[in-house]
Amino acid sequence: MMPRYHFSGIAGAGMNPLAQLMRARGHEVQGSDRSLDQGKNAAIAELLAALGIELRAQDGQAITKDIDRFVYSTAVEADTPEMRRARALGLECVSRPALLAEVVNAGRPGVAIAGTSGKSTVTGMI
Repeated sequence: MMPRYHFSGIAGAGMNPLAQLMRARGHEVQGSDRSLDQGKNAAIAELLAALGIELRAQDGQAITKDIDRFVYSTAVEADTPEMRRARALGLECVSRPALLAEVVNAGRPGVAIAGTSGKSTVTGMI
């Protein structure tokens, strides 16, 4: 059975695509974000929901023993109800950068294109 993920801060620019990737790989994914609780980022909420990602309030209620990996954004404070609950339940807590490193390092070797100009051209050539 594939691990079940909860993304705390799921509407963020780094978390949102990572949650989508894990869902596309067949994982059960849910998440929360204070901006969604405030009625913001409706387009992101609609997209995530359409992909089968359940969006929950960021009040700690969604954090249960059923979650295998609790992924948190570096923008989420350590004392939020979700973070406290995840630690109290002994869940595996993984930062977004750590999960991203796992995903990148588990795949094929990558190539980085850097510089002042010509990055898009070189990327297109590859």
